[in-house]
Amino acid sequence: MKQWVNLYRNELKPVKQRLTLTKVSSVLGVWLALLLVVVGVTQWQKTAVVEKNERLSATLNKINNKLEGSRERISRRQPSPQLQAEKQQLQQELQDARSFSQQIAEFRQSSSSSVSEFLQELAEITPEDIWLTDFSMSGENIRLHGQALNSEALVLWMDKFGQSSLLANKRFAVVELKRSEQGYQQFLLQSVRSSEGESNNE
Repeated sequence: MKQWVNLYRNELKPVKQRLTLTKVSSVLGVWLALLLVVVGVTQWQKTAVVEKNERLSATLNKINNKLEGSRERISRRQPSPQLQAEKQQLQQELQDARSFSQQIAEFRQSSSSSVSEFLQELAEITPEDIWLTDFSMSGENIRLHGQALNSEALVLWMDKFGQSSLLANKRFAVVELKRSEQGYQQFLLQSVRSSEGESNNE
């Protein structure tokens, strides 16, 4: 006959405990508290991120508004009247120089040797403070249009006409003389026949 000997002491014996409503409530309460803490922390982090994004968006909008305002001011900015006047003067001088060069090229292509000789002599007697913007030759008639630094420079230049074989025997009358906006003396000279000069002297 088998016999069983219990070697467990009383304190080592397993004790069966029943799951009561109070214990279940306690466990659920602990889990609920942990869940509320997690939700609270998450909500706080979300609120902080939203506020930071709003601040960054406001800063970005301010920067964009400043850039837009700067672009509008730059687009509305107009150059000074002095710069505009200088620009117009340079454009006019460039246009006159191109027109003058074109006329010289046309004259050089022509078969008239007197025209080439006239241009060469005119270049030799023309100082730096006189520049021609237009000229024409039609038979004995010569027209010179240009600008001078002042009236004295124009008079000294006309005195040099006697050094040119083609201009020495011609008489020139000032057809037009006026001052430009930049302060230069604009002139238009035209040769007159000797008979016309004598009748004017009388």
